[in-house]
Amino acid sequence: MSERDTYSIETLSYSSMRLVRLGDREVAMLFSPLEPGGSYQLYPHCGTFRSLTFEGLPAPLRPEFMSFPSLEAVYAFLGIKPEADEAQELPIAV
Repeated sequence: MSERDTYSIETLSYSSMRLVRLGDREVAMLFSPLEPGGSYQLYPHCGTFRSLTFEGLPAPLRPEFMSFPSLEAVYAFLGIKPEADEAQELPIAV
């Protein structure tokens, strides 16, 4: 798999949401749990995939909200080996 075909998760300094990239392309948004014990929510990036069917969405993403019990589960789903500081859980959004 080339770097262009590799998923990464970008932490934003101004939001509790993270961007999921495939190479340099924004492909999904990752939302932190809203409450303790809540799920992480992964959703296709609506600015990149503007059609209602999310045409061109890369696998394994699906055109729906997907729930994950932890950030580690998101990394595993996307086939990402997180660096130590990347895999830290985000604080609950307020």
